[in-house]
Amino acid sequence: MPESYPFPTYSGLLEPEHYKKIGSALWLFLWCVSSTTKEIERDGVTWGIVLGNKPLKRAELAEPFGVSERTVQRWLDDLEAHGYIKITRAPYGYILTVKNSKKYNKERLDKNVQSEGDRTKTSSPEWTEMSSHVDKSVHSNKDITKINNTTITITKENDPVDIITERFIELRTMLEGRTAYPSTKDYEAIARIVARGMPLPQTIKLLEQCFEEYRERQPDGAIKAFGYCEKYITDQYKALIARDQAKEAAKNVKPFKPNNSYQPKGRRSKPIRTEMLPDWFDESNQPKQQTPQINEDDKAKKKAELQEKLKKLKSGS
Repeated sequence: MPESYPFPTYSGLLEPEHYKKIGSALWLFLWCVSSTTKEIERDGVTWGIVLGNKPLKRAELAEPFGVSERTVQRWLDDLEAHGYIKITRAPYGYILTVKNSKKYNKERLDKNVQSEGDRTKTSSPEWTEMSSHVDKSVHSNKDITKINNTTITITKENDPVDIITERFIELRTMLEGRTAYPSTKDYEAIARIVARGMPLPQTIKLLEQCFEEYRERQPDGAIKAFGYCEKYITDQYKALIARDQAKEAAKNVKPFKPNNSYQPKGRRSKPIRTEMLPDWFDESNQPKQQTPQINEDDKAKKKAELQEKLKKLKSGS
């Protein structure tokens, strides 16, 4: 089961009128909001592009909810009829855009990524744009970030999801030796990375690092899904944050000063007396204790008594 993550939407969806209009199709509407990878503004209305305008089949839409394709078709019809979503029918599925999307707030967007609402309006509808790739000839309103000798151009025509997706596909294509394409699950995993608020340059750097380390371990292997990179990027980013926090905490730690007078419990000895003898004390003149002298006659007598006792013990008497 994919990792859960929060996303904003209007609280007005909880009002009864919406359930009366679309019923359980509300679940599909919320899924469309959570799967929004870009937002555009047209005639004062914010439209959310679902999974980068990727055509979606009914079976793909039914899978997250465990329902039949017929149920999904009914949901799509209800949502379109009441103006909740816009559906463009393509040869390979449905291209969905969700009305009044509120997934991305201006405060949460990367300061280097310009809002899609600032684009010059064109005559063709925005939701029919099929390509998620960036026009390489655009030179206005852009920031340039260099990462590992790779130049990433951030313009008003793209956003973090597009940039990460393009770099992921480029790395896959180089690794596999043939053109690769993103899947629905790839877009969902990329959207989760963006939703966490991870800096775009750091994300791209870790993505490239993920492919580099994988190529060293598995020269003949291939990364088929962004989900593999998602776990790597998340783990590495958490480790970087933990390292920075540890460095910051180390600045506030006072150095330890050892106390030489301290001794572990059980090894503490009693105080040693350090009295000094007076100058007039002369040890050579002090009286010495005399040992008693034993008389030779007494020694001979005691020796004879001992020998007599030994004889009696040997004779058994």
